[in-house]
Amino acid sequence: QAIEELSDYQLVQINWYLNSRPLKCLNWHTPIEIFLLNLHY
Repeated sequence: QAIEELSDYQLVQINWYLNSRPLKCLNWHTPIEIFLLNLHY
């Protein structure tokens, strides 16, 4: 399915699904966790 055919809601769901999955290459942390841990004020 072409990305242009997806609704904004579907894109947000896909984004959340991908960024909330634990990844082996991140030592089983999620991309969201890594981002928040490295967020500097």
